[in-house]
Amino acid sequence: PTSHETLPLLPSSRDSPSPPARLERHLTLSDLIILGIGSTVGSGIFVLCGLIARSYAGPAVSLSWAVSGLAASLSRLCFAELAGRVPGG
Repeated sequence: PTSHETLPLLPSSRDSPSPPARLERHLTLSDLIILGIGSTVGSGIFVLCGLIARSYAGPAVSLSWAVSGLAASLSRLCFAELAGRVPGG
């Protein structure tokens, strides 16, 4: 394709006569329960860290959040670049 042409991200219905593929269920009830418990424990740890930081760190909490936000943004860019290098299937 030339520089001004665009390619479709998803194949249209006219490209393939077959119906779209259906997603299968792979998670069981125990998987969902464990996922819920892990989310609850994870959010509890996150809140506890915030309470401890407020009590002991004082105004430096804002600086800490800014530094961790910057690190998360840089990590996001790294994963975006990695995802761009993986060929689509």
